[in-house]
This record gives sequence, C-alpha cells and structure tokens, in this order.
Amino acid sequence: TGDYQGLSSSGQYELTDAILKIAEDFNVKQIFTLGGYGLGKDIQKPRVLGAATSKKLVTRMKTFGVLFKENEPGGGIIGASGLLLGIGKLYGMEGVCLMGETPGYLVDPKSAKAVLKILASILNMEIDLSELEMKAKEIESIAQQLRDLEQMAREKPEDLQYIG
Repeated sequence: TGDYQGLSSSGQYELTDAILKIAEDFNVKQIFTLGGYGLGKDIQKPRVLGAATSKKLVTRMKTFGVLFKENEPGGGIIGASGLLLGIGKLYGMEGVCLMGETPGYLVDPKSAKAVLKILASILNMEIDLSELEMKAKEIESIAQQLRDLEQMAREKPEDLQYIG
C-alpha cells in the first residue's frame, strides 16, 4: 500500500527487486509490509490480520494480537506488500504483512492506527498517533453525515403530486 505501485507486472517486480537490493545492502533480516484488508462494509473496531513467511513468525505475531486466518486475505496480498515478502525470502529475509480491516472505500486512519499500534508494540517503540486519531474523528464525522443523509432520503416520502 502506498502512493506508488508499479504500473505493470514487470514494473512491480522491478520495484520490489530494487527495494530488496537496498535492504540487502543494509543487512536487513526482517521486513514488515503494511496495508489494508478491504471488507466492503463499515468497521467500528478494525482488527489486524497478518501473513508471514514462517510459522515461527506467525506464533510470535499472534502474541501481539495479529490474527491469522486460513485463506485470508481471500484474494491474496497484491502489489509490493506481497512481493516484498515472497521475493524477500529469496534474499534471506523473513517477512510479515500487517493488514488493518477497512471498508476499503474511504481513507481509513482508524485502520492505520490499529496497524501502527501493533507495529509499535512489535518494534518496542513509541509512535505518536495523535494526528491519526484526529483524522479518524474527522472521517467518522463525515461518514456519520453521509449515513444521516442516506437515512433522511429513505424516510422522505416521494411527492407524487401531478402538476400539469
């Protein structure tokens, strides 16, 4: 997930390979990729799902609250997030993808916050999430306004008067 993905399959692989070569130069042993897991419905309390390159990592990530479900995500992990894990293994790097549940049709700072809280815990570091919290409140306010408008539209009886 990010602002740039390769435009073609070969572009995806080229981008991934370039990133991994840089990581290899820095002796990186473990990769974390982050993303969203779109569910197509409103999510009040997003959970964080994971995919990992080893059973040992799955066991470790579960201790931080990461959920692992068989056959999830259903469509696989697309783009660089998935390729970095798979190809990273060829470079001798372990990898974990952390995916926050999200509706998938809105920017979702609430989901991003859930992912970053777990990542911060895994890395034993503090991350200031206050801006994400503010954005989450803004998005929730907008979403509530949309729900209210939708409800009003459903409740408003159609005016069937004939003019003419």
